[in-house]
Amino acid sequence: MADPSRFDHDQQLKDRQATDESLETERRAADDIAEDEREARVADLVRTRRADAEQRLRGVRRDVDDHVARQAAVLPQVSGMLEDVAASLSKAASSLGGGGAGTRPGRAEPVPHDQADDLPRAAEALADAAADVEAKADAAPPDQIASQLAEVADGMADVTSTLADERHDVDHRLHRERAVSDRIIGQELEEATAAIADEVRAGQQQLRAERRTTDTRLAEEREHTNEALDHVVDLIALEESQHAAAERRAATRSEILRIVSHDLRGPLMAIGGAAALIQAHAPAGETGQRIVDWTLTIRRSVAMTERLIHDLLDAGSFENGTLRVTARRLDVRDLIRAAIDGFTPIAAAKPLTLEADLPGEPVFAQADEHRTMQVLSNLVHNAIKFTPGGGVIRLRAASTDEGCIVSVADSGIGIPERELTSIFERFRRLEGGDGTGLGLGLYISQWIVDAHGGRIWAESEIGKGTTIYFTLQ
Repeated sequence: MADPSRFDHDQQLKDRQATDESLETERRAADDIAEDEREARVADLVRTRRADAEQRLRGVRRDVDDHVARQAAVLPQVSGMLEDVAASLSKAASSLGGGGAGTRPGRAEPVPHDQADDLPRAAEALADAAADVEAKADAAPPDQIASQLAEVADGMADVTSTLADERHDVDHRLHRERAVSDRIIGQELEEATAAIADEVRAGQQQLRAERRTTDTRLAEEREHTNEALDHVVDLIALEESQHAAAERRAATRSEILRIVSHDLRGPLMAIGGAAALIQAHAPAGETGQRIVDWTLTIRRSVAMTERLIHDLLDAGSFENGTLRVTARRLDVRDLIRAAIDGFTPIAAAKPLTLEADLPGEPVFAQADEHRTMQVLSNLVHNAIKFTPGGGVIRLRAASTDEGCIVSVADSGIGIPERELTSIFERFRRLEGGDGTGLGLGLYISQWIVDAHGGRIWAESEIGKGTTIYFTLQ
């Protein structure tokens, strides 16, 4: 019978509330962890992309700085050289012009920007001009040569100025390129941040969808659980009512059995007593012998009826839990001898042979003498009932480390293997017997052996017989 307290509805509600609180706590913790992970991912991604962008920017800037540095290293040298050449040419022009070359007839056109971008071409133009002056030096007058040299010097000065302007332009262009790079990096960071935010929002939406699904499923499961719980409560209530009704029926039956057994014992005693008197006063001769046989049949029927009544009362006491055993130290051999003496006349009438295979030394056990004798009687009675005439029934006993083992073996019809355990069930009757009994003998025997702390079992072979074993401590 299940304990109804285990299905306390209030306790179920408390457990559910505790589960909800635990689930909410776990969700908050999961949200905190997820938020921390998202922030960490954002920070890691931003740092990674910023590091990549800065690394690329540093590479670009390093290349530009190297290029500018190379130009910066060359331009001062070229400028210095051009200034030196211009100064030398100015001095030469002054010497050739007799000091009057300070006034120049005209200034050469400025060197274009593309010449400043190609220093080898400027040098080549300067070399051509010098070669031209040298070729015309013999034919041209000094004033003309001085004028040409002055023009060349002015051109070189313009080249120097143009180079300075170009350097300024490069620096300005580098500054703009760096600003553009910074804007590109900023845009990339913004795009990365936006992508991460989109990913986070998508994850949050998915999480919310999963939670809605989980909540829906949980609500459905709880609804089914409520229905199952209500059904279980109804079943328990039904079981309790049926159990109470069964207890009432059992009490009524036990009371009826007690009344019937009490009422039957009187007539049975009278019948048995009358049969004994008839047997004692039977005349001699053939007629008297028939009367004695009839009285013996009557007395056996009375004994069998009393046995059935005792079995019914014992079965009721087992079900009510009122079976008590009073164990004491005894020699099991004495009980076996008493059982053989009691059943020898019944066995001889079939006819059957009862034998005792006992050791010479005592076989001690802690047992209730009356109940143990009842077990032996049930086993011997069954052996007689299922053994054909001319068979042998043998009782044995032996000491063991735990106590003793007792067996009752017959040469009867045997029991199918599939029924070797079911024979100990209540009202279980096998085919092949004499049709008497209620099927309670082995059931009662099992209860008695269990009450002694032992066990009982059967071994059998069809057509060769059955052996029932039981142990006592």
